[in-house]
Amino acid sequence: MHNNLNKELYSDQLFKVWAEKNDLIPLEDYFLKKYFLDKNAKIIEAGTGGGRIIFEIEKLGFNNLQAFDYVENMINFCNNKKKVIKSKVNFKTADATNLSDYNSNHFDYLIYLQQVLCFVDKENLPKALKEAYRIGKENSIYIYSFLNWNSKLYNPILSILVNAFRVLRNEKTSKYKLPWLNIDGKFNWKFLNKNQPQNIWFKEKDILKILTQNGFSILETKNKVNTSDKIGHIHIACTKSN
Repeated sequence: MHNNLNKELYSDQLFKVWAEKNDLIPLEDYFLKKYFLDKNAKIIEAGTGGGRIIFEIEKLGFNNLQAFDYVENMINFCNNKKKVIKSKVNFKTADATNLSDYNSNHFDYLIYLQQVLCFVDKENLPKALKEAYRIGKENSIYIYSFLNWNSKLYNPILSILVNAFRVLRNEKTSKYKLPWLNIDGKFNWKFLNKNQPQNIWFKEKDILKILTQNGFSILETKNKVNTSDKIGHIHIACTKSN
């Protein structure tokens, strides 16, 4: 499965890069400071990686924090770092499509940044969104980010090329599921090969429709804060529909 290939990538080749990332990017800083106002709120982060975002949130004065990732090496790293910096974040190894370790209607603020749901196969996306919906309280706030299909002019051409090779290999085609072109700062010359790590890209109107269909009300969308920002990601704030 492609998300397992992504998992292997983050467990090995990209582990050091993602484990050592620090600070918030401007869009993350904007959304978190605008919508996360209650310091006593129960917060959870999906796909925490090396804990970059959740540790920064802790610095802002929040203290009821949980985070998970499906890469066990990342969670081990977070727990070791937690001891060093004397953090109180509770880390677990879990998959976004099955959050049975977490109670329903429990969290006030839910973070699905770093394009974590773009690693989920499209057929499993409703399952991941259903789990996200389940563990949030009635008036909870969700911050999502997704890869922006329209941010790369070459995506339509890449999609045609990749799917032509899929047809030749008698594989299932998918317009928006594309292989990684860059891995750890290097061009992935194997991107047309079988069994490559892949992500799902979304048009803004499509992901907003998917979120709405899965019970969320959109509060705000943004692709950038400053004119100099990259627009490769769609950031979305939403809550549960009444």
